[in-house]
Amino acid sequence: MAEDYLKLLDPLICRWIGRQGWRDLHPIQKAAIKPILEHKDDVIISASTAAGKTEAAFLPVLSYIKRNEHQLKGVSVLYISPLKALINDQARRLMDMAEVVGVKITPWHGDVAVNKKANLLKNPSGIVLITPESLESLLINQKAIFQEAFKDLSYIVIDEFHALMGKERGYQLQSQLHRIENLIVKSPVRIAISATFSNDIGSVASYLRANNAKINCQIVTSSAQTTTALAVKILGYNIPKTMDEEPRIIAPIMHSEAIVKVAQDIYRLLRGKNNLVFTNSRSDTEQLANNLRELCHKNMVPEEFFPHHGSLSKELRETLEHRLQDGRLPTTAICTSTLELGIDISDVQSIAQFAPPTTVASLRQRLGRSGRRDGRAVLRLFIPEYDASINRLSSMLCEDTVLSAATINLLLKRWYEPPLAQEYAFSTLIQQTLSVIASYGSASAKNLYELLCKTGPFSMTTPSMYAQLLRSLGMSDLIIQMQDGTLTLGLEGERLVSNYEFFAAFNNNRDYRIDHDGKTIGRIPLLSSLQEDETFLFAGKAWKVVYFNEQKRVIGVKPSQTKTSGLPLSGVGGLVHDAIREEMYRIYLSGEVPPCLDKQAMANFEQGRKYFFNYHLDEQVMVNGPSGVALFPWKGDRILDTLVLLLNKQSIGANRSGSHIELEYASLDNLKTAVNNILMAGDIEPQELLKKVKNLDWEKFNCYLPLELKYITYAHTHLNIAGALEFLGRLKQEL
Repeated sequence: MAEDYLKLLDPLICRWIGRQGWRDLHPIQKAAIKPILEHKDDVIISASTAAGKTEAAFLPVLSYIKRNEHQLKGVSVLYISPLKALINDQARRLMDMAEVVGVKITPWHGDVAVNKKANLLKNPSGIVLITPESLESLLINQKAIFQEAFKDLSYIVIDEFHALMGKERGYQLQSQLHRIENLIVKSPVRIAISATFSNDIGSVASYLRANNAKINCQIVTSSAQTTTALAVKILGYNIPKTMDEEPRIIAPIMHSEAIVKVAQDIYRLLRGKNNLVFTNSRSDTEQLANNLRELCHKNMVPEEFFPHHGSLSKELRETLEHRLQDGRLPTTAICTSTLELGIDISDVQSIAQFAPPTTVASLRQRLGRSGRRDGRAVLRLFIPEYDASINRLSSMLCEDTVLSAATINLLLKRWYEPPLAQEYAFSTLIQQTLSVIASYGSASAKNLYELLCKTGPFSMTTPSMYAQLLRSLGMSDLIIQMQDGTLTLGLEGERLVSNYEFFAAFNNNRDYRIDHDGKTIGRIPLLSSLQEDETFLFAGKAWKVVYFNEQKRVIGVKPSQTKTSGLPLSGVGGLVHDAIREEMYRIYLSGEVPPCLDKQAMANFEQGRKYFFNYHLDEQVMVNGPSGVALFPWKGDRILDTLVLLLNKQSIGANRSGSHIELEYASLDNLKTAVNNILMAGDIEPQELLKKVKNLDWEKFNCYLPLELKYITYAHTHLNIAGALEFLGRLKQEL
């Protein structure tokens, strides 16, 4: 073993390492010891899954605590995880290591017994493992006790940091950490752990400590791979047209047929082992699990395929999780992103994905669940394509197959989507404003702005924007101004903050009712924006939005003859990045696909490439397809969605369909006029562009924002006006 590294660690920790029978430390564990023990700079630990990142953080952290035990009073380390299940696993994992140096481990979340939490607050010490939501509750309800119990906090360790970056919980955590430092008047070292960072890992430091110009960040990475082999297979399917109907009618039928065929292969390939099969929606999860259950019954074998998604009860989800962890019975979970990270399932033989993933980072995280025991990670992508005879461009071009190939190529290059450099995050700012007021009883607007915006993570918010936000909170009776000018909670604010759901910055997706002609035709958890006159598929038919009631969560629709696509429902993982569509274009042009396509997937790709050249997409971005004019920017969803809004504003009926845009009843002359008008209009105001967009309350507390701030934050997060205008400039030349 490397003696130099062992000399830096506490002798008791070294003995513990010896008892584990380790021949040596992993490279990432060696590299992390010195910067963490120095206790000066923040540290980012990035390495592949199962590389020993947890030990890389806690071997030196525990050594530091032991060496300074006489100076440290109260809680020394705060470990923050996005999932309760991960906290439970890490508590068990750390217990033995911490025990040798006499450090207490205390999990703290909603399922932990109240007496255990009370004991910690009476006799604070050791390491507390907590979620952002439980931390929010502590800061509001136990501020004085927290201030005393955590006054000597030395380290804050954040696990699965990538799962928080650029999301509501990430901004909530940034604010919480800044508030903690303000409360205890010191800056504990922050350690971020993740297996999935983009190549530009230096940008992660700005998320770890936002709005910071004082504390440096050391980046500890390891190129060493813990898996000795990576097996990837894209299995293709060609789903034939079985009836002479319109595409919008037969598409759901063909999709059900695809699920039947994929279920048969999953049953054949995965039965008898432990696996995770990811889908992009709760609907696909249920359909796939049901088909697999029927196959088990038909063949008179025990059930071993079970659904797992957020709508299931806690008991059903935990029963499946425990069965996977136990490992005695072969078990395959058919899941949405709910099992993408969290519980430590050490013996999953393979990962599968039904339909193409939308982000490389998500696919990388899922892949990391496999190959922990034997060093061989296995990934299968089941990608159906529909017969070209249904006359849909996306089917002709086999876009899903090429999207999957592009994702695999970028995965092998270790490229992952970077989050937006910075966001307004007004929804989370509202939560943190109310939280600080509740914690202190009252606060001045000036002090709130200083803490949360000027020195905190919401630095894009100007004083005038924050004043608008506070006035809006006052109009909703969330806050009131006292005689001395300070702000305190109003009756509605007290009601909101006292509800345990307030502690979560993210939205639990509540269903929207879809009404047609006075009748409810279904309910959906809406995850994207929706605008009046927009069309979408539901229940096998195309519908046009005629009204949208955010307060009552009702979408009024009427039948439409437009060829369109389905709404992104629960489980879909984010917007497709520019780099993925650019890689798709390169693959179409060059024919270079990863060597993992099976015979049918390769046949699908060759068909798609044939139509790519038949439509001269190597030379032009506009084609006359079977449904009319179609535009191919080969860019991500933000640019495509911006183009749809720009064209719709010019009375050009545009809809995003897969990786391209289809225009409804648009002549070339009208399109040319619209493009010229857009390009000659000068600066485009998001407020004008977003007038018809509904569901601007897509984040939890957005309903309390003034409309102007809703437009500002939506445009910043979801649109790319510059990229859309650049494409229209090219389209103008072509026209």
